[in-house]
Amino acid sequence: MNPFIYAWSIGTNRKSDTMINLIIMNETGHTELAMESSEVIEQINTHPTHWAFIDGEMVSREEIANINWDEVTNVTLSPAIVGGSC
Repeated sequence: MNPFIYAWSIGTNRKSDTMINLIIMNETGHTELAMESSEVIEQINTHPTHWAFIDGEMVSREEIANINWDEVTNVTLSPAIVGGSC
């Protein structure tokens, strides 16, 4: 588990677990789920090669610990895109 996320998850940075819409994208499509913040954090950890977009803004994994999950409504996990030269 990412130590930044683990440290946050055992802390008291949230008032309650509200439902968050989670979209997990992959090469065959996507999956849409409604989860509590603790479950969303677990999914972020489960998809280490995916980029995390929280309410439409790309967030680094180090920033996850500072997110106020009470204000989050949507999280999208997207496979990282790697460009190459022509």
